[in-house]
Amino acid sequence: MDIFEQVAELRAEEGLKEGLKKGLRKGRKEGRQEGDEKTIRLMLENTKFSIEKIAEKVGVSVAFVKKVKEGKR
Repeated sequence: MDIFEQVAELRAEEGLKEGLKKGLRKGRKEGRQEGDEKTIRLMLENTKFSIEKIAEKVGVSVAFVKKVKEGKR
């Protein structure tokens, strides 16, 4: 294997590692978002908290809570 092939192989490995990192970050973000949505739906159904209070408790924006309430999420 010459130097060019070695460099190409190293770059491919680095690309794969970076892709895996990005995929994991995206998966974690989506998982957190799904959990937040479930928590918000439960709070909307089972409490008398305002949208603002739910957003504060869950740690999301008021707009996000409104979208979940409207069924857009």
